[in-house]
Amino acid sequence: MPEEPPRALNKTLTFGLGLPLAYDARAKTLANLEDNLLKTVYTSLREASETVAMICNIETAKEYAKRILGVPKEQTDAFKASIPAVKRRLDRKTCLSGDAIGQAYMLGSKPHFMGEHGRELLSKGTRQLSTHRTDGTHPIMMRATGTRLFIDDKTFYIAFRIFSAEWAGKNGVSNWIAFPIKIKPRDKTMRGQLERAIRGEWKLKNSRLRKNPRNRAPQWIGQIVVEYTPDPYKTLDPEIVLGIDLGVTVPAALHIRDHGKPLPWAMCIGRGRDMLNTRATIRGDIVRLLRALKSKDSPLDDRSREEAMKKLRELRKREQRVMKTASQRIAGRIADVARRHGAGTWQMEEIGADLKEDKPWLARNWAPGAVKDAVRWQAQQCGATLEFVDPAYTSQRCNKCGHIARENRPKGEKKQAHFECVECGHKDNADKNAARNLSIIGIAEKIREAIKSKSVVRMDETSA
Repeated sequence: MPEEPPRALNKTLTFGLGLPLAYDARAKTLANLEDNLLKTVYTSLREASETVAMICNIETAKEYAKRILGVPKEQTDAFKASIPAVKRRLDRKTCLSGDAIGQAYMLGSKPHFMGEHGRELLSKGTRQLSTHRTDGTHPIMMRATGTRLFIDDKTFYIAFRIFSAEWAGKNGVSNWIAFPIKIKPRDKTMRGQLERAIRGEWKLKNSRLRKNPRNRAPQWIGQIVVEYTPDPYKTLDPEIVLGIDLGVTVPAALHIRDHGKPLPWAMCIGRGRDMLNTRATIRGDIVRLLRALKSKDSPLDDRSREEAMKKLRELRKREQRVMKTASQRIAGRIADVARRHGAGTWQMEEIGADLKEDKPWLARNWAPGAVKDAVRWQAQQCGATLEFVDPAYTSQRCNKCGHIARENRPKGEKKQAHFECVECGHKDNADKNAARNLSIIGIAEKIREAIKSKSVVRMDETSA
């Protein structure tokens, strides 16, 4: 039976943006905005964001009334934007283009009734309905026809047709606004993904523009949703090695060596902060219950204490389920990368029983043990060989020259993910550097020999 062709997948790319520029879509030229026009653009973007948020709130309420409350479809479809704040904006011909308004009506309520959130809403209606914030930080959604991705003088740009032509003509502003995309020099992954979208290898579906709610650079954030067909799975080869490093800022970093030749890229899987936030929501309730149970002045009687203990057990089980699910998702992505590149040997840093003593913060707030078990299960399902490697000095060893030094990862001066070799000056993400080391066959023995001989093992990246 022939194999089915790979199914197309959607991917969201998120990046920081610089100051807005005027863009002529026909001539494909950029122009700086004068201070007065720049102020007009900023004010209008905030107003556009508020208008989109209001439309989304109305559409969400309509869908909730129709799907959850059982209001007849004829009545909900007849509902119009009669809320004074929204009606005034739409009646006076808002600055928004038709594309932006159409996307707001189309996507305003759709996310709330999809996935786990939507299933709970449709089955029970117990979860509180989300409200879109009208503080100017709500994303402005655009269709693919209202979005342009291009490169000008080695700089990536994204342009949005946010404003209507009529409004733009009256205010002396271009209806297309372009933003330079901020990419770190070493971020080759984002650069390659944007190039694929520009060449048309990845189909652009829609885009979003929003103001950064955290009041820090970059001030503006852009997102594009692309559709692509992934490479088919390859037959696993034991000579293709996948190195897996578990970190704090990112759950896992990956690197692959094909018959000893390192691939030019390394990648990070997931975000450690997301896992911490997920666990913290449940951990807060557990801590409050423990304090109430241990307090000498607790007003809990025998029956209340029994109920509190029952609730505590339920929260602990829920915490385990949440972290297990998050770990399985990370392991699933690791297995997907391995199968697409044919990696039959996985080398992962060993997590010992002394984790709570060596790294108490990591063990208390994260779930590296759960990720380890999930990766082991995925390796068994794929038929790959999983080997655990002593992680000693893998994060201090330079994958370019082999120099091992604690100074390669300075503490306090740089971020936790910073790596800079004091011998050759090589800079890299610390987790990616460790993953590159873990993809070397026999790396633990090489490190032990280097430490034992008190000499630096010089190992070229192409021959390691």
